Amino acid sequence: MDDIVRERAAQAGFDPDRLQVALERVAEAAADGCIPGAVLVVGRGRGEPVGPVAVGSMALLPQREPMRTDALFDMASVTKVMATAVVAMRLVEEGRMSLGAPVSRYLPEFAQGEEARGRVRVVHLLTHTSGLPAWHALYEGCGGPEGCRPRMEQRLMSLPLEAAPGQRVTYSCMGFILLGLAMERITGQGLDQLAARWVYEPLGMTATTYRPGPALRDRCAPTEYCPIRRRIVRGEVHDENAYFLGGVSGNAGLFSTALDTARFAQMMLGRGRREGVRVLSEAAVEAMIQDHTSRNGEPRGLGWALRGDNPDSSAGDLLSPRAYGHTGFTGTSLWIDPDRDLYCVLLTNRVHPTRQNEAILQLRPAFHNAVAAALA
Repeated sequence: MDDIVRERAAQAGFDPDRLQVALERVAEAAADGCIPGAVLVVGRGRGEPVGPVAVGSMALLPQREPMRTDALFDMASVTKVMATAVVAMRLVEEGRMSLGAPVSRYLPEFAQGEEARGRVRVVHLLTHTSGLPAWHALYEGCGGPEGCRPRMEQRLMSLPLEAAPGQRVTYSCMGFILLGLAMERITGQGLDQLAARWVYEPLGMTATTYRPGPALRDRCAPTEYCPIRRRIVRGEVHDENAYFLGGVSGNAGLFSTALDTARFAQMMLGRGRREGVRVLSEAAVEAMIQDHTSRNGEPRGLGWALRGDNPDSSAGDLLSPRAYGHTGFTGTSLWIDPDRDLYCVLLTNRVHPTRQNEAILQLRPAFHNAVAAALA
């Protein structure tokens, strides 16, 4: 940790020596081969972020590249909160979508063929209680990504439910793909356009985007070797369904940096506002982070996972029960603790060059515990 980072840590209310322990846990993981590398930022709702700090390597193949602090990461399922859920709440604020409305109000074809699908509401998609399956290879048999979307949408609209709506929490990428399609139908605009205009541009998240262009490719942390694409994936979405949907989807596809993710976290801690710029109303933020599903056995907000009293949470042991966050399959994570006015951004590309490495499951809680312990 250099002198500038130590100074910012002290100004933000951290013990720099204790915060060094959190950095060491991540650096050790990179040195041990648990992850190629990482970029981390921690901070409070106001004030300068502590970081970004880069450790390890950005790429291992075809040649090793050192991690850079401005690296873009495939955010994977963190897309669900940094794009889809926040856009959904903007539409709710404007009265263009209702949490209690059936999804079929916006996508009439979804209710055809199975009576129970007519009872799936928007809130069920946001809380993973729709009854839709966790995952399905919508892209199978589609050929290349060109022209694949209509067939994938048709398959999604006809997927049978695995449980009655509102009865069970099943983390479902299918539900968030469906929500993204519904919002595009409502607005006539792509989810990427809506998120950029309503969230990233106002917050100054200049490096956050779907489908990063060629100029950003060298800054993108590669993910794994993909047999379907016959190459190591770099600068394009890792998730197969999102890839065949053209790179823009409600479940995945967003790319961001650690510093931009910190700006988003500060907005959430600011109850919808950051540095005088309001992105969401306080009412919308409160709705997003309250527990909607504890009666179903797992606490979830609107898009967000809630720590609650879950002993297996990636948030670790020392964040408060009101902490909320999200992780991504590629190795990304964001946790926010409103009681401690704290956010923790840990971005890795743990699936590079293979998804078989699952050491991230131990790294995340260890990192969060060390950050929480560093609060003065």
